[in-house]
Amino acid sequence: MSKVLIFGSNGLLGQNLIRHFYGKHEIYGASFEEENYIPEYNFPYYTIDLTDRLGVAELINNVQPEIIVNAAAYTNVDGCEDDPETCWNVNVRGVENIIDASGRLHPILVHVSTDYVFDGEDGPYTEDDTPNPQGNYARSKYNAEKAVTGSDLEYIIARTQVLFGAGKKIRPNFATWVIEQLSQKKKIRIVDDQIGTPTYAPDFCEAIDRLLQNEAYGLFHVSGGEIISRYDFALKIAEIFDLDASLIERIKTEDLKQKAPRPRNSSFRIYKLINYTGWEPHSLTEALQLLKKELQEENG
Repeated sequence: MSKVLIFGSNGLLGQNLIRHFYGKHEIYGASFEEENYIPEYNFPYYTIDLTDRLGVAELINNVQPEIIVNAAAYTNVDGCEDDPETCWNVNVRGVENIIDASGRLHPILVHVSTDYVFDGEDGPYTEDDTPNPQGNYARSKYNAEKAVTGSDLEYIIARTQVLFGAGKKIRPNFATWVIEQLSQKKKIRIVDDQIGTPTYAPDFCEAIDRLLQNEAYGLFHVSGGEIISRYDFALKIAEIFDLDASLIERIKTEDLKQKAPRPRNSSFRIYKLINYTGWEPHSLTEALQLLKKELQEENG
């Protein structure tokens, strides 16, 4: 049993990581918010601002973790265009603060990154492909990766994408947003020219667990295995949740007039993950069925 400190413990990934590792390891959670969103899991919770170098150092020194998982980030992609300073401070300086504070202890660092490091022109991508980040969010996440690879820590950089799952008080993710809108009989407009490999949050956690067990360090693409457009993903959600697919309007990315560039096909090949762990994620249909069960249990 290791001491595991999870930054971003209130987010979708953070909550799922705690649910997954609880009981297997000694868990410590840290997030920006004053309250712990999942107090039913009895673990020490700390309010932390990743940009507070001394605060991060004090926390790491007090906990003395053997594993640190950084699932915290400023992920508002368009917001990063409006506020590049906060984007950089959280996504790059925050990671540097964790690395600097970890020097003496030498924990294993698991850092969550993104498909946005790629421009989306040549997907699907493997770990050997060269990043070409577009936009402030993408550049900040790529620079964070470089900070991790430049450190002398044992690390796992886990790039992921189109994360979906259940959690308390979290922002809607693509799947839960589609479910909510269609359940309320609202029309939604979904792009058919953005292609990815959607990732079920519990599968991401299982993958990290297996990589750690196998002492498989380095860079990994950690996502689902199915390549699909956002539009077709929305249709599949409607099908599994028995919702009205005729409310889904097919559009193009330029119709949304978003500030930050979006990669068109940033889907992943996950052969390396499968080879190192001997494990494969659920199919998208299975993952959505599991999500349906989770949401039903959550709503009683």
